[in-house]
Amino acid sequence: MMHDDFDDLDRAIAAALQPEEPPAGLHARIMAATVYRPASSVHPWEVWLLGTLIALGAWLLWAVVAQPLATQHVVDDVIATVAGSGLASESTLLWLAVGVSVTWWVSMLSFPSSSRGKRAGAQ
Repeated sequence: MMHDDFDDLDRAIAAALQPEEPPAGLHARIMAATVYRPASSVHPWEVWLLGTLIALGAWLLWAVVAQPLATQHVVDDVIATVAGSGLASESTLLWLAVGVSVTWWVSMLSFPSSSRGKRAGAQ
């Protein structure tokens, strides 16, 4: 038969071990290191972004220095991709210009707030 009552065992262990007092200020040090720790001035995503950009920059620098005409190959590949995808056609550039223009003009519009909206917010 199994016994799930370990009170006697717990008392025997506690009596045999005689736990010592914690060092002075232990609770305050733990709280200062965990709960009351000052907020970090840099977010983790910023550290990852900076590390990624530095790694990418180092890789590009190595590619340019280690291989002659590497930049020319990169530029040729970008031009071929843009030309092959149709992004360089006149109609695409026209619609892109129209879209950017409309976006800019709409963002410059200011709509006066109605008196109905003001009264609803005041209630």
